[in-house]
Order: sequence, then C-alpha cells, then structure tokens
Amino acid sequence: MISMNVESFFPHEPPKKYAKADKCIYCGSVEGLNDEHVIPFGLGGRQIVPKASCKACSTVTSAFEGICLRTMLGPLRMLHDMPSYRKKSRPEKMSLKVKLTSKDDWSYIDIDRADYPFLVLFPYFEMPDLLSGKVTPNDSRGAKTKRLWIRGASPSQEAFKKHLDMLISKLRVYAVEPEAKVHTEEFCLMIAKIGHSYASGVLGRDNFEPFLTSFILERDLGNRAEFIGSREKDEATIPALHELHLGVKKPDLIFAKIRLFAKLGTPTYFVVVGRLSNPRLIEHAETTD
Repeated sequence: MISMNVESFFPHEPPKKYAKADKCIYCGSVEGLNDEHVIPFGLGGRQIVPKASCKACSTVTSAFEGICLRTMLGPLRMLHDMPSYRKKSRPEKMSLKVKLTSKDDWSYIDIDRADYPFLVLFPYFEMPDLLSGKVTPNDSRGAKTKRLWIRGASPSQEAFKKHLDMLISKLRVYAVEPEAKVHTEEFCLMIAKIGHSYASGVLGRDNFEPFLTSFILERDLGNRAEFIGSREKDEATIPALHELHLGVKKPDLIFAKIRLFAKLGTPTYFVVVGRLSNPRLIEHAETTD
C-alpha cells in the first residue's frame, strides 16, 4: 500500500535537454516543430528533445497521453499535485462507491478529494518477442493484459486499509469500494512514444531504423507483443521518480527500459524501438545477449 507525505515523496527528475532534432521524429516534417517531452510534462518529465514534433504528430501523441494522465495516472497526479496546465480544473469533490448499510446496493456519494482513496493500476505483460525469442499466441499479441499491478494510494499518513476504515467511520457507511480505470491501449502507445523519443534524443533520430512510428501515429497495436512488454513480477523500489535506460540486443536491436514512478515499485517496461544503424553509438547503451 502507498501511504506518503504528498509534498515530498517523489523527487524531481533532473532536467535534460538533448540536441535539436530540427525535424519531426515521428513523420519527418520540418514545419511547425515543437519541443518534445520524453516523459510527459504531466508526469514530471523534464527530458526534452527540442524541435522534434510537428503540430499534427503532437496532436496524435497528446490525445493518448491525455487519456492516461487524466484516468489511470490521474490519481497519483492529483495526490502529489503533479504538473498540469489545468490544475484549477481538478475536482474538489469525487464520487466514491459505497454501501450505506449491509442491505443496500452499492451507490455513489461525493466526498472531498483530500479524503479520496485512490487505486493505481499498471498492466503487466510478458517480455517482447524480439527480446525473449518467444512467439506470443495470436490472442495475446495486441494491447491486452491478463494481470495488473495494483496499489492503494492514501492521502493520509495511514496505511491504505486504515484509511478505508477511517472513511467508513467518517462517512457512516457500511463499506467503501475504491475504483480505478486502466486504458491498456493508450498506455502502450504512451510507453512506445516514450521509448521512441528517448532513443531519438540519446542517439539522434537518423542513427536508428525506427520500428514504432506506425504504432504511435496510426494506433496500430495489433502486434504489440513483438515490440512492447514488461517484467511480469514485483520489483524493488528505487529512490527515483522515473527510470530510463537504452539497451542493445546483439547485434543491433535497440530497446528502452522504462519505469514510471519507480519509487513505488512499479513494473519495468521494455520497448524495442528500432535497429541501430551506426555501430559506434553502441557505447550509449547497455548490452545484452
């Protein structure tokens, strides 16, 4: 369970600005370029690839990132007052599922956001086929998951169960049931975008053959299992907000290792971003057999 000081639990990510791309890292356009956050600004991301995303591609990536930031990652963002361009629009009241008495059906009541018991969800996957050497069955190749990483996030200093007991007493209800949403397709798209933009910043967009641009721009996740996966196990916490690394699967496959909110013990995701075209750049990445 997650119980924490909401003002100081997460460290700030160190700022990093890569070399200018001077063309869109997704479609190659040189018109109307914007700076690209590798990890979204709304998650505290401070790694930027300047002049790297055209207006059309920014619209595409902002759409699926926005769904993740507002829904499945919204609880953590509100709990920790993370960056937002629309902080004033965050609700003061939120609907909580409750049973008023043991004989009642479940219903909803509005409670203060400061008391709301959040659930945080991340999807688990198997490792990408290109890294594991396995072939995922057809019914599991898309943006699907069979298991979720789930934690409760309490705005108080109490453990999550104690916070729920406190709410039951305070609200004078029989039971409460926290809820959460997971948007696996949009999450996979966001992870693919993070991996692609990170490799573009570290290596330079012209130094690898990209695998994920059609995934990102066309929302084509029918073959997700080949390129995007995770470790399907509990992991140790580390004292960092997010964790990013590049790796090389010999001889020339480039993959990104991504952990969002690593301090919570979240899953590590692996994204095979492309094929290295300049062997001298292998020094920028970890290697693996």
